[in-house]
Amino acid sequence: MVLPDGIVRADISIRDGRIAALTDDRDSPASQEEIDATGRIVLPGLIDPHVHMREPGAEEREDWQTGTAAAAAGGVTTVLEMPVSVPPTSTVDAFQIKRRIAEQKAVVDFGLYGGAGITNLEQIPRLAEAGAVAFKTFLHEPYPDRVAEFQGIYATDDGALLDIFRAVERTGLVQCVHAENNGIIEHRTRQLRAAGQVGPRAHGESRPVIAEVEAVSRTMLLAAEAGVRLNLCHVSSASAVEVAEEYRRRRRARVTIETCPQYLLLNEEDVVRLGPYAKISPPIRSEPERARLWGLFAAGVVDTIGTDHAPHVRAAKERGWADIFEAPAGAPGLETMLPLLLTRVAEGALTLEALANVASARAARLFGLHPRKGGIRVGADADLVVVDLERTQTLDSARMYTKQREAAKLFHGRKVQGVPVMTLVRGQVVMRDGEVVGAPGHGRLVRPIVPGAPRKEAGHE
Repeated sequence: MVLPDGIVRADISIRDGRIAALTDDRDSPASQEEIDATGRIVLPGLIDPHVHMREPGAEEREDWQTGTAAAAAGGVTTVLEMPVSVPPTSTVDAFQIKRRIAEQKAVVDFGLYGGAGITNLEQIPRLAEAGAVAFKTFLHEPYPDRVAEFQGIYATDDGALLDIFRAVERTGLVQCVHAENNGIIEHRTRQLRAAGQVGPRAHGESRPVIAEVEAVSRTMLLAAEAGVRLNLCHVSSASAVEVAEEYRRRRRARVTIETCPQYLLLNEEDVVRLGPYAKISPPIRSEPERARLWGLFAAGVVDTIGTDHAPHVRAAKERGWADIFEAPAGAPGLETMLPLLLTRVAEGALTLEALANVASARAARLFGLHPRKGGIRVGADADLVVVDLERTQTLDSARMYTKQREAAKLFHGRKVQGVPVMTLVRGQVVMRDGEVVGAPGHGRLVRPIVPGAPRKEAGHE
C-alpha cells in the first residue's frame, strides 16, 4: 500500500467505514470479510476536485448516478462538484436542492462548491455555513446558450472580483477561479469568425496562452490584496504555471495550481484529429507547452490534478465540425485519469508516491478534508482503490459509465498499463473488476475544516 512515507506491505483492517489498524499480516485481527489484494497495490482513493455532474438542469449530459458511477469505475472516491447547473449553486436554496439530489443518487462521497459572483455577495457566508467546500468564480462571460447555468458565478469586472475575493476570504474557504482574460477571448473570437477561421485550431487561437497568463497574474494580485486563498483551476499551459510558481515563491503567496490529464498528455495535433470532442476551455496547447507542463507536474510544482469532467451530448459536439465555435467546451474524464497516470508510473515518469500525493493527499489538505480523506491512515475513512500495475487494456468509451460515452473520445483507443480493479468508499466496495456495484445513495456530503474556525473533524454528515 502507498502510505505518506512510502510503500509498505501490510494488512488494512476496516471497522465502521474507517481504517481501524495497519498491521503485519501475522498480527491481523479476525475479520467477517476478507479481500485478498496479494500482488496488487492499494492507493488512497482519488479526490477529484473538479467535476461537473450537470444535475439539476442538464441531466441529458450527465446526472449524479451516472457521474459518480464513472468516478467509482475510475478509482475516484470523492468528487468536488462545480456550481454550474440550473439553478447554479449560488444560493443556499440551490445548494440544498443539489445536495438532496446527490444524497439520493451518489455512489461516492461528494463536496459542493458555492458559486461566487457579484450578484450573490450576501449568499457567500450563508453558502459557507451550509457546507460549501470552496467557492468558484468564472472570469469570462457565460456562453450565449448557457446563460442560465452561470448566473451568479462569474465576474468580468476587477472591482467586482475584488469584492468577491474579500467576501470569500471572510469565510476562510478557498477561492477557485477559471483564469482566462475575457477581453482577449472576445476580441480574438470576433477576428477569427470574421476571417472565416472556424476549424478545430480556432478555439485555441481564440484563447491564446497570454489570455491565461494575464488572468493568472491578475487574480493572484487581487487575491493577495484580499488575503484570500487562491486556487487556479485547470491550468493548461506551462507558461501560466511558471508565472504562478515564481509569484508564490517570491511573495510566499497562498496560491495553488490544478491541472488536468488532457493538458499533460494531449497537444494541438490531437485537437485537429478529434475536432470538437477535444474542445475544452482553456484549450489543449502546443507540444512545447505540454512537454514543459509535464516537467513541472512531475517535479511537484503543480499541487493537484482534476479531470474537469464535463460531458456534453454528441449532437452538440458534432456541430463543431462545421464551426468549432458552435460546439460546447468540455469532455468526460473521470474513468480515464487513474489508468493514464498509472501508465506514466509504468513508464518511469511518475512514482506511486507522487501519484497518491497529487491525486489525493494534497486535495484533501487544500479543501479541508484531511485527516478523514486523502490517505491510508488509522482513523481515516476507508476510501481505497486497488490497482493492478501489470494489467494492460485499451481504453474503450463504449464500456464507460458516463452517460455521454459516445462523446468520450479524448483517450478512446489509447493503450494503458495499470488499471483500478476495486474501489472502496468508507469500507464499502463500490467497484469490483470494472463493474460498479455501489448503490445510489451511498455517497455522503463532505464538509471542510475551515482554518481559524473552532476545531472540528472534517468529514461527512
